[in-house]
Amino acid sequence: MQKWIYLLFFILSLPVAALEIIDDVGTPITFTSPPQRIISLAPNLTELAFAAGMGSRMVAVSAYSDFPAAAQKLPQVGDAFRLNWEQLLALKPDLILAWGSGLSAQDRAAFEKLKLKFIVLEPRRLDDIPRTLRMLGKIAATSVAAEIAAQDFEQQRSVLRQKYQNKSRVRAYFQINATPLLTINGAHIISDVLQLCGARNVFEDTPMLVTTISDEALVQAQPQIMLGIAATKNQEIETSDAWRKLPVRAARLGKTGFVHPDIISRATPRILLGASQICAHIDSARQ
Repeated sequence: MQKWIYLLFFILSLPVAALEIIDDVGTPITFTSPPQRIISLAPNLTELAFAAGMGSRMVAVSAYSDFPAAAQKLPQVGDAFRLNWEQLLALKPDLILAWGSGLSAQDRAAFEKLKLKFIVLEPRRLDDIPRTLRMLGKIAATSVAAEIAAQDFEQQRSVLRQKYQNKSRVRAYFQINATPLLTINGAHIISDVLQLCGARNVFEDTPMLVTTISDEALVQAQPQIMLGIAATKNQEIETSDAWRKLPVRAARLGKTGFVHPDIISRATPRILLGASQICAHIDSARQ
């Protein structure tokens, strides 16, 4: 019996192998143990963290982190424009999940000065979602939960791809803002969704990720379907009214469809809910 006690003590005293990960801006971060007090600074990262099994370790989130329901019960330490530093430091985080597009140079410098461990995540394509889930699972030692979430995402995406990949291509326009007209190019994750549904983004070749277009450019593109985000029925009506006021040639523009922004603009597993709706809208343009 004493022999086994000594053996157990020896095993427990062995150094834990360090884990090094490379975040989405190429920075190597080393972990000697799984983080226990995690703060997320973007709603999409909050969703990814919970999906990867890190929910019980979350001590705070950013504003608008409304999914899952458990995230709504956590303290909020600011938004993409301003952090509550006093509150953040009082929570003593051992890991901060930062969104690349929402992390200012000043905040990054402050994290480094205060020696706060953070990783920068920037999922931009559908492939990045399961990759990020698996990365978070490794960091938090929740790889089983993360792998289940990643495989579930990949299986659902595969179902959509098989359903639509051999159908006729549809010219699609996707609008993310009505005034001014804002759309996305081929590098945006929503364009990835359009491709999954068997559609081609009519503005995929524009140089900017998010770009302003004119009424004339939209009419000239002649999409077979006009898609947009809308959180309410009133927003759908307002956008539809604006489209009807386009120049007379717009009478040749295609069908219309809307999807809630939360399930299409966030790079999380829920984006496939939005993708399913978008695919159905696009399929209607084939009829």
